[in-house]
Amino acid sequence: MASPQPTSPETFLLDLFPAAAIRRMAKKVGCVQRIRKLDILALVLVVVLTTQGNGEQPIAGMRRALERRTNLLLASSSFWARLSPAFGKLVRWMLDSLIGRSWAQPKPFTGFLKGFTDVIAGDATVVQVHKSLKAKWKGTGSDAAVKVHTLIRALTGELLRYKITAETRPECRVFGVGHWARGALFLLDRGYSAAALWWRIHRVGGFFVTRLKRNFHAVVVDVNPGHRGSRRKALGRKVRDVMKGRHGGRIDVICRFTVQVRPYGKARGRKFERHFRVVAVWNKVEKRYQVYVTNVPPARFTAEQTAAVYRLRWTVERFYVSAKSGMGLDKITSRTPHVIETLIRAALLRTTLAMGAKAQAERLLSRGRWINPLLWVKVWRDRIVDLMVGWLEGRRTRTGLTWERLARLAMDPNRKRLSPRVVATMGIGLQWGWHRHAAR
Repeated sequence: MASPQPTSPETFLLDLFPAAAIRRMAKKVGCVQRIRKLDILALVLVVVLTTQGNGEQPIAGMRRALERRTNLLLASSSFWARLSPAFGKLVRWMLDSLIGRSWAQPKPFTGFLKGFTDVIAGDATVVQVHKSLKAKWKGTGSDAAVKVHTLIRALTGELLRYKITAETRPECRVFGVGHWARGALFLLDRGYSAAALWWRIHRVGGFFVTRLKRNFHAVVVDVNPGHRGSRRKALGRKVRDVMKGRHGGRIDVICRFTVQVRPYGKARGRKFERHFRVVAVWNKVEKRYQVYVTNVPPARFTAEQTAAVYRLRWTVERFYVSAKSGMGLDKITSRTPHVIETLIRAALLRTTLAMGAKAQAERLLSRGRWINPLLWVKVWRDRIVDLMVGWLEGRRTRTGLTWERLARLAMDPNRKRLSPRVVATMGIGLQWGWHRHAAR
């Protein structure tokens, strides 16, 4: 049975972060050892649920915000001491709880996405840290940098998985693929262009759509019914050669790829061949083909639908833009590794909380209207502090804010601009040439 939807933003927040549960976990991880003047909920509110500044997390600003909320001025050293490894465990527990809640509440899909268990977009972003941390987080250049890898639910922007590594870590080797991926559709950028990853997703019963890199020498072994062109001329040729001299029409073929499995433990590495579908859709704006590789059969996705559904990766791009422009993931000034990891998790928590709230508010909009994610982040940042005041005092806040009001404040003003959710779930937009911009 579907879980009841929260009737108000206050209920939404209180259900996600019950004060009693946070206090219990704080004692369990050693974050609270005795009764202090500073309530742990106040520290969580300032450091985790809200942020100061536009795109960064100034720790001095957190200290000032804490003084405003509690009227208690801590020395700088005392405030720093509270950002301990134990507090990091508390933040990690809160983020994992939020992710677990997202996994437990899958969204139903309609349109040409009907039948998939989930639609997941994968991507990564880089956060610059102090150069003294290069030994721990090596960057591609001379500086240190942290890479944050994420899997995002494409239609809502909710965080499903994440990992923090050095910038030099390749995306395709970060997340394992288990039976949780069965029936899910993965939308991956070129950083995940690895035939071994595609094969692992296919082997467990999952699906994927990704851009094809130019260095892949995909050789055509068969053509699909939707292919426009001679079958005989396409067989045995590379996809890039098939596209030469063409200025329109779709290419829909089956290509041969080499899967390279790395050695693991006592098992030896090996190579073998697998066949995947490659589609190329002509982009009339850029005057070139957009090439995708997928294992979704032609009976389920046409070539145009494959290009259109890839556009749902727009959600994960907006997730990072929101996290870096308004949720504190842009710049972290600390030189302490556990503090950096804590603040990164806090930024991810704030962003996925905002995206989850956006999904709740967007349900109440009329057909064809949607919420602008960047505008929503501004509205949500301004209002969440008011919503959480009663949480600190052990009472329910009566702000009078409703989902309808928040949705109207952040509603996209352009009525003609279709959201990816509308296109994918309602199956519309292809006739207006929306798929032409799928690679942008």
